[in-house]
Amino acid sequence: MEKENLDLKTAIQIAKIVVAVPENRMPIIWDIFSQAGLDIGGLDEMAEWKALTKQAFLIDTEKFLTDITKGREPVNGEYQIPVGEFNEYCSKQKLNARCTRRHLAGLEAIRTGKLSSGRADYTCPVWKQGASSSYRCVCIFTDWKQRIKEAEDRQ
Repeated sequence: MEKENLDLKTAIQIAKIVVAVPENRMPIIWDIFSQAGLDIGGLDEMAEWKALTKQAFLIDTEKFLTDITKGREPVNGEYQIPVGEFNEYCSKQKLNARCTRRHLAGLEAIRTGKLSSGRADYTCPVWKQGASSSYRCVCIFTDWKQRIKEAEDRQ
């Protein structure tokens, strides 16, 4: 389908819909816009930010990080938690794993990278000695308490 420029009135109407729609209905709205040939950039990020804002109040960050790193041996100044384990732990805590990683990245408690698209990557490739390939981990810095304190002081 050929892309068309939207007039201001239509753009405002779309913005009103997006702001008002409940989060659980956003996939339906995205699908409708997509079928109409509208590529509205930033919807994914907006949904993440909405969820993050809600979840930031649900996370006792210190307890979360203390519990998830308990009994783990640090490697090169970080706890390397395989993505599957991290996601499962978040699920048990009734937290969205991506939003939780984003929250922790905002506090500089985890190591992050950049994707070629410019988006932040909250997981890192980790090589295990003798392995032929890497696996992805959430890498929590061992000095996360100090980093969180410094991030809060800057705000």
